[in-house]
Amino acid sequence: MTPYANLLFFYLLALLLLPAVVLGLIGKPLQYYGMFFSIAMLCIVFGEGGQLPALIVFYLWQTALLIFFRRVKGKRPVLWLTIVLAVVPLALVKAGEVWSAFAIFRLLGVSYMTFRAIEVLLNLHDGTVKEVSLLRWSYFLWFFPSISSGPIDRYHRFQKDLEKGVPQKEYINLLRHGVWKLIGGAFSSIVLGGLIWQYWLSPLPEKGLLPTLFYMYGYTFFLFFNFAGSSSMAIGTGYILGIRVPENFSQPFFSVDMKDCWARWHISLSTWLRDYVYTRFAVLSLKRKWFQNPRTASYIGYVLTMITMGLWHGLEPRYFVYGAYHSALMCVNEILDLHWKNFRKWKRQGWRQVCCVLVSFHLFAFGLLIFSGRLL
Repeated sequence: MTPYANLLFFYLLALLLLPAVVLGLIGKPLQYYGMFFSIAMLCIVFGEGGQLPALIVFYLWQTALLIFFRRVKGKRPVLWLTIVLAVVPLALVKAGEVWSAFAIFRLLGVSYMTFRAIEVLLNLHDGTVKEVSLLRWSYFLWFFPSISSGPIDRYHRFQKDLEKGVPQKEYINLLRHGVWKLIGGAFSSIVLGGLIWQYWLSPLPEKGLLPTLFYMYGYTFFLFFNFAGSSSMAIGTGYILGIRVPENFSQPFFSVDMKDCWARWHISLSTWLRDYVYTRFAVLSLKRKWFQNPRTASYIGYVLTMITMGLWHGLEPRYFVYGAYHSALMCVNEILDLHWKNFRKWKRQGWRQVCCVLVSFHLFAFGLLIFSGRLL
């Protein structure tokens, strides 16, 4: 059963959310029911798909790594060893999508859960998170609403929601927003996304310049409505459970350059990669003076970040090319920002700003065409 995709899922979702609504409206804590809700939905969805044993193994593996790291934290080699081991399940699942020998490894949402687990390890090492409750960490790892398509939450923010709780009056407002998020997300993902797929993308021939151009536009809008809709439904479900799941999209097609675009598209992933790949690499390289020119660290950081982003989606060549394409765009964007003053002015002025928006949209849309696999 695919989350947020059919009437049976929404029926079960509504049935299991109803007690949370009652608890919230009478001012009772939602934390423990939220845990029950996530476990119940995971058993239903992963059990129906035959992936429940894999989910249990994944959870036990990540839990063992967390306990191990809490006991020996402080040494950088141990941190990297633990992170490599935490990535192993993700690597096996992605390898199974490409090579039949690994096809037995399947796990819905493994990419999102892996990044949640790694974030906690990094924050424990940095000291930004002092203590980790195993119960709350478990809830954070298997939090069902955003397990299949994000957003990628942060443990520190998630824990604050659990500690603060939701007062009765505040919950009424959160519930209202959650319901609208669910309705709007369902309309975006199922209705608009479905219509674009059925009447725009499906009838197009598989080859030819014009069909490919039309496919690029259609796929861009399809992916936006489908993905943003799924994120909206996850956020809405989280709201109803008293968790203020962060936003994942912010009008990305009005971006004035590629940096702006990645600040608006799949925000939780782009900010995660910015904080834990780009920034950490840039700071470490400057601290150890790996490069004579400090800007070199920035450019290499973009390459590492965006290729990581591509491979996070899968190991097929199109994902690597997609990441490499965006790394090149980010580097060019950085060069223009640094060396062409007019570029910064154009992004803020009238018709020139419109031109920047149109160019950015087409550059991003071409990237999604690569991502779709139609070119490779």
